[in-house]
Amino acid sequence: MDIEKIGVIGGGAWGTALASLMANKGYDVTLWAYEKETVDAINQKHENTVFLPGIPLPESLKASNDMAHVVKNHQFLISSPPSHVARTIARQLRPQIRKDHVIIIVSKGVELSTLSLMSDVYAQELEHIPTVSVLSGPTFAEDVARGMPTGAVLACKNEEIAKSLQQILKVPHFRVYLSDDLAGVQIGGTVKNVIAIATGISDGMGLGLSARSAMICRGLAEMNRLGLVLGGKLETFAGMSGLGDLVLTATGTLSRNYSLGHALGSGQSLEEYMSKKRSVAEGVVNAKSIKGLAEKYQVDMPISSAVYDILYEGLTPRHALQRLLERELPSREFEQINS
Repeated sequence: MDIEKIGVIGGGAWGTALASLMANKGYDVTLWAYEKETVDAINQKHENTVFLPGIPLPESLKASNDMAHVVKNHQFLISSPPSHVARTIARQLRPQIRKDHVIIIVSKGVELSTLSLMSDVYAQELEHIPTVSVLSGPTFAEDVARGMPTGAVLACKNEEIAKSLQQILKVPHFRVYLSDDLAGVQIGGTVKNVIAIATGISDGMGLGLSARSAMICRGLAEMNRLGLVLGGKLETFAGMSGLGDLVLTATGTLSRNYSLGHALGSGQSLEEYMSKKRSVAEGVVNAKSIKGLAEKYQVDMPISSAVYDILYEGLTPRHALQRLLERELPSREFEQINS
């Protein structure tokens, strides 16, 4: 696959980090951003002062507010907008999409209104795209942009295209593994956001590292149960996009979801916390979609359910903890996963 020009759709931290990664590798990269101030900052200051401040970007990286121009002039597209606007963005891409376009989705989440995975949303709206791929894993945007060692997994059903994309993304400090498990990779990247809010709440309440570890472990069990029902593979959840991303997001202070949870556990309200933030933690929306999937497929997800009730039903963290601890004792640790 001969790729020279890369378009990145979305000027948030993650889209900017990947744009910088590819520009530093020598590709001709143009990033589309909705915010004019983001475009101006990248073009004039070579820095995304809004979403990735303090990190210099390559001077060769260009930014634009003209999505049609970016799509029309770049065969390879990386799409990174938040999951709750993914379908809107996909519809805006559609008029310029050609059969020779290649797209990698790096958004994490499940569409709330339809409970569709991001790959399904894009496939439905971009009918001329022959193959949809997804990139996910334990990667903070700031670490990638600074050139620190990181790893991710690329899920794609077409092995030949997957290997080509792996070579395009390949740089010494960014290691990309391959998978054909689109469902599993995406469920891992969604559930981990909700569990990260839970671990943040636990730490904000001062419950200790043992409680956090148990929360991560049982959160992984919830990820397994839902992912298997949706067609994911068990080994996927033990990999980069499952356990790897969960550990990072559920423990790292750079995680917006963990930070939100920590604030809630410390006594702040959701409204108070969100009023100080420009970007929304994905887990706030993901909590709704994961609850919807759990109810649709009758999957037991008590931690995810507790996070939803704290965010939307007024349940206090203290009462949520009590509810979790007073649940009926399980007979075996893995019984529910394998059933």
